[in-house]
Amino acid sequence: MTKKTYRDAQGYLRFVDSGKLVHRWKAERKIGRKLQLGEIVHHENKIKIDNRYSNLRIFNSRKAHQAYHIKRAWTRGRRSKTLKR
Repeated sequence: MTKKTYRDAQGYLRFVDSGKLVHRWKAERKIGRKLQLGEIVHHENKIKIDNRYSNLRIFNSRKAHQAYHIKRAWTRGRRSKTLKR
């Protein structure tokens, strides 16, 4: 049986019956426990409706999530500069 979902104003999928975010529910199933307050679920490919287990990454805080994005932006910038040589 599939649960009915809808896309919210931010573009994320939510369950119709509870309003819970699908990606957070999937992340809880992936790790085998409820998410703790402050834990962030990140979509690796930046597609908000792609809730495959392999596309979800869990960060223990918003700060850790932001640091991940900063590091990736810096790494991408370094890579593009080295390729231009």
